[in-house]
Amino acid sequence: MKPEITRSHMKPVALTRYRFIQAVCVSMMATVGWAKVLPAAPNAKAIALFNGKNLDHWVIENDGRFSVRDGVLCVDRGTGWLRSEETFGDFTLIVEFRFMDEGANSGIFVRTGPTSNEDENGWPDNGYQVQCMDALSGPVPLGTMISYGAPPFAHESDLDALRGAYKRVGRWQRFEITCRGELLQVELNGSVITMATDIKNRTGHIGIQAEHGRLEIRKIKIRQYD
Repeated sequence: MKPEITRSHMKPVALTRYRFIQAVCVSMMATVGWAKVLPAAPNAKAIALFNGKNLDHWVIENDGRFSVRDGVLCVDRGTGWLRSEETFGDFTLIVEFRFMDEGANSGIFVRTGPTSNEDENGWPDNGYQVQCMDALSGPVPLGTMISYGAPPFAHESDLDALRGAYKRVGRWQRFEITCRGELLQVELNGSVITMATDIKNRTGHIGIQAEHGRLEIRKIKIRQYD
C-alpha cells in the first residue's frame, strides 16, 4: 500500500512558475514512474565540497569516524555526523558513494541546522535526511526521506524505480538531491526516487551521517541556484 501524502500545509496554486512546478510535483507524487520535475540550471557551475585530500571546510560532530584515504572520504561505522562549514539554500547536491558492507547505513543531510541531539548518536536536531542505507525495503529504504526535528513535510518514494536504479555493494552510485524553494527531489543513478514538498527550512548545512556502516564517498559537489 502506498503511504498517504499529507497536504495539510499546501497553499492555493498561484500562476507562477514555482507554484506550477509545485502543483506538478504534488500530482506526480500520487503516480508511479516519475520523470524529473525540478528544472536544471545549465549555467550553474558545480563546486567541489570535498577536495579528495582532507576534510577542510568540514566539521566532525560528536566524534564521528570520518577520514580521507586514497582520495575518498571514508565513513567507518560509529555515530555522529560530518557537517559542512557553509550553509546552502537552493541547489543540486551530487554525491558519489558506495557501500562497503551489505546493510551499511548512513545518510545525507540537507538544509540542516548546526546543532545536534544530546544523546548517544549525536545526530542533527533540525534538518532533513536522504536515507543512504543498503536496503530496498523496510521502513526507510535507500533514497527515501527522514525528518530530524525539521517541520512536517509531505513526501513519497517510488520503490519500483529504486529497485531498478540500485547497484550492489562495492559499486559506485550517484545521488542528485535538488532543493528549490519548498520542493526537494532525490535521484539515484539517474532515476527519480523521492519527491517532497513543504520543505520549510530554506537554508542549512550539508551533512554526512555515521550510523554503524562503512561507506566510501569519492565526490561531493554542489550546484547553487540564484
